[in-house]
Amino acid sequence: MEGILHLEPFLPCTQWANRKLSCAPGCQGAGALLLGGILYSWQFPHFNALSWGLREDYSRGGYCMMSVTHPGLCRRVALRHCLALIGLSTVAPVLDITTWTFPIISLPLNLYISYLAFRFYRDADRSSSRKLFFCSLWHLPMLLLVMFTCKKAFLEKEDKGDLLGGDHGRAMEIRLP
Repeated sequence: MEGILHLEPFLPCTQWANRKLSCAPGCQGAGALLLGGILYSWQFPHFNALSWGLREDYSRGGYCMMSVTHPGLCRRVALRHCLALIGLSTVAPVLDITTWTFPIISLPLNLYISYLAFRFYRDADRSSSRKLFFCSLWHLPMLLLVMFTCKKAFLEKEDKGDLLGGDHGRAMEIRLP
């Protein structure tokens, strides 16, 4: 069954999760989950850094933003999700979505945004939040571009299945009149 994430070997309660994932409309398995995870983790350093620069305005306006009500949490969450991007990039070849060059090539990008998130966490000033925010503007397009250039070819995945003894019905008989 193509497009279904098979988790049975990894977790005990995964039959339920596997049924739910296979029935999700538009879900294409591990690739869709990984891309969603990258977008999810990217948004926290982006928006937390943005809100940090505007927190005085949010406070005057009466908005209960995390940068106003819980400034330490705002900085920790940004750092945590930058580090998660390193892990998510490392998982891509394990899930057979990209080649092993992807985590290697994306490591400097992810380390740089993580470094800026650490500076934001440590310094807690407008300058460090602005640097993190502007880095997040180019980080996501660059990460997705690297991911696209390192993706596994569809035929490469099929050939790997053939090596394991799988028959995908690629042999075809053509009869001429």
